[in-house]
Amino acid sequence: MKAMILAAGRGTRLKELGRHTPKPLITVGDRAVIEHTLAALADQGFREIVINAHHLAERLMERVGDGSRWGVRVTWSAEDVLMNTGGGIRQALPLLGHDPFLTVNGDILWETALTSLTAVFAPGVMDGLLGLVPNPPDGLGDFLLAADGRLTRASPGLPGALTYSGIQVLRPGALSPYPVSPFPLNRFHDDVIAAGRLHGRLLPGRWADMGTPERLERARRDWAGG
Repeated sequence: MKAMILAAGRGTRLKELGRHTPKPLITVGDRAVIEHTLAALADQGFREIVINAHHLAERLMERVGDGSRWGVRVTWSAEDVLMNTGGGIRQALPLLGHDPFLTVNGDILWETALTSLTAVFAPGVMDGLLGLVPNPPDGLGDFLLAADGRLTRASPGLPGALTYSGIQVLRPGALSPYPVSPFPLNRFHDDVIAAGRLHGRLLPGRWADMGTPERLERARRDWAGG
């Protein structure tokens, strides 16, 4: 299975830090976040990785290169116009092929067995399978997980709501009808929920995101040892 790292965003919520540094190059411990991600993907057997890039793309591409440092092959999907999360994946479909693929946000840290998603993805009944985590302290919750594994949207603060981890498996044929233009991943998720084909699984292990300065500092404290 191929993997894609979503690394094109501007990091506006990180304010001055995001303005001058691509989010995936922000350091946690002794490594950039994207270096944690590439090492973790390589450790779990991923060898073909697509990365999209827009904000300060040259710095990101220079740091990662062709991926050989991690024993993987990196292919770049450069975005002249920021394609947003859904549009970025849609643009990269020709590089990802016809089989289901994994996507990982470029601003998260995780220690989890990705087989909890990849081994159970069933393209006959799923267009997307989202990795879910318990709500962080400042989170509102994204989804409700039914007993059959299907997802519905959660109202903000609803008890039992879970947070999308930024890790998912997608069926490329479900995305191919969308235009190659900017659109949010939430649009795709909502369309697939309406069709009853968005599923979820709770991810085991540690997880953190760097979406805000407060979350970044918490991640740096919690992941100081690696």
